[in-house]
Amino acid sequence: MSSSDRFPRKTGSSPDLNLFRAVEVFMAVAEMQQVTTAAHALGMTQSAASQHLKNLETAFGVKFIDRSQRPIALTHAGGVLQRHGFRLLNEIEDLKANIRRLNASTLPVLRMGLLASIATTLTPGLFDFVVEDLGVPELILSAGLATDHRSALYARQIDLAVTSELVRSDDDHHAIPVLDEPFYLVLPEDYDGDPADMDEISARLSLVRFGVATPVGRRTDQHLQRCRLHFPRAMEADRASMVVAGVVTGKCFAILSPSLLIDAVAEGMRLRIEPLPFPGFRRRIQVVTRTGEHDAIADALAGQCARILKTHFALRFPALEGEVEYHSLPAA
Repeated sequence: MSSSDRFPRKTGSSPDLNLFRAVEVFMAVAEMQQVTTAAHALGMTQSAASQHLKNLETAFGVKFIDRSQRPIALTHAGGVLQRHGFRLLNEIEDLKANIRRLNASTLPVLRMGLLASIATTLTPGLFDFVVEDLGVPELILSAGLATDHRSALYARQIDLAVTSELVRSDDDHHAIPVLDEPFYLVLPEDYDGDPADMDEISARLSLVRFGVATPVGRRTDQHLQRCRLHFPRAMEADRASMVVAGVVTGKCFAILSPSLLIDAVAEGMRLRIEPLPFPGFRRRIQVVTRTGEHDAIADALAGQCARILKTHFALRFPALEGEVEYHSLPAA
């Protein structure tokens, strides 16, 4: 389509048409069935409203209003225009709202992906921080796995992610570490055996684990293979809450980090959390965005995430204080 087709030149015979205003007048007349009443509601004279209607009909070459009836009625073409008019005016209102947001902030909306295991913990504090401290009027959050975040960043469906899949800063990504956390042995609360005896534990309990399709599941499997450990398995899942629920049955044990346990502990699930009786491993939580797009916001959010998680970990896991390494907290 040429530019002349999209933006037709005005000719001497064309009316002076303000399409949006003319449709607005038409919609008011269609609703109130009187030009005078509609004009008053819109704050204009009857003659001005009538001129808008005349220009609209001239531009389209059809009659939208049957003036022979009292109260006035719509023609068939008028009914079609009314249906489209609702959508058109709604779109205009949405556009106005977005423009107002642009005037108020350099970023009208921030789309953020959160790890499902800490989404509930982070959301209240992040909402207040984004709106009040960063001045972004709207926050759109989506919970998921680290693999979901990678795909969503690539597809530009989100602006940044609080994620666990290790991403290094490069030409494509700006990554800021939030914390490094160790994994622990998670047993049923009433397990009465020696937590350092993995032979006894694996004889009495089965391993409930994350599926290999998840980053944490793959990392756990790889670490167990390096340690030459093979445990009987009863269940796998892709959400921390389901893994912990397997432990709560009293028939399973798990290998999890504090961020994977926070929701369960907050909900009152009773667990026994012990150090791993074999070489340990850790995972990193970080904020990742596309390089050069939201670097400053990502840096600020990494600090806020560290503050929120440190506060909640101290409350829920006081015995583990000092074992989590925070990277983005300001120096004391």
